[in-house]
Amino acid sequence: MKNILCVKWGDKYNSEHVEKLKEQVERNCSYDFNFYCITDKPEKDYDIQLPTTWDEHYIPEKEFFWAYRKCYMFDQRKIFGSKSENDEYLFFDIDVLIHNSIDPLWELPMDKPYIVRGWWNDILNCQKNYGKLKSTPLNSSVIRWNGLQLKNIYYHIRKNADMIFFTYKTIDNYFNHFFYNVHNEEDSFFRGYPKGMIYSWYKGNIYPEDMELKKLRKDHIVCLFNNSASGVHEDMNDIREISELY
Repeated sequence: MKNILCVKWGDKYNSEHVEKLKEQVERNCSYDFNFYCITDKPEKDYDIQLPTTWDEHYIPEKEFFWAYRKCYMFDQRKIFGSKSENDEYLFFDIDVLIHNSIDPLWELPMDKPYIVRGWWNDILNCQKNYGKLKSTPLNSSVIRWNGLQLKNIYYHIRKNADMIFFTYKTIDNYFNHFFYNVHNEEDSFFRGYPKGMIYSWYKGNIYPEDMELKKLRKDHIVCLFNNSASGVHEDMNDIREISELY
């Protein structure tokens, strides 16, 4: 079975934002799928409660490591039970705009899981800043995996939570250091989506030839509205070009 997931916690997004994501995937997917939102405040019938107390699944909340709550879905048996071991999974951040059919994301060769490779990054700059924990080439806004491909990430975080939470401010930097080879993707645990699928509203598309910011590329599948590092605080609904499609 195909499953589309998102994760919502805190007050940045509300159930209306999740509903808009759900509407987008329903419009742009020809396959049958289940939709779930893993959240600290369940409201809808598709919501699943984030762990809130210590048990075999809970990871203590720390000051660092932004977006670690995504990792709960990486061993989906903890959420859906053992029947989910052979399912297919596609995760979206809530702040994405989907232009076209997401069917190609289901049809990728799945010898490895997929994560967004930010083709808008200068890879030489990423390599230079590797030890400085910045300029990661990865973005975890869209993740695709089958079965238990990501379970080792969940258990690695569980086992090393204190070190990981202290060292990495973002889950993307953590992924970059442990599960991605910035020099040779073929040696990586993750594979990046091909060019032409996913771009960023605030960072561009492909370095250096297509770097115009705040530009819709309607032939692509997904636009990432990831403004957490941009210093800009605006809702997708406030941008006319996006709200017309959102």
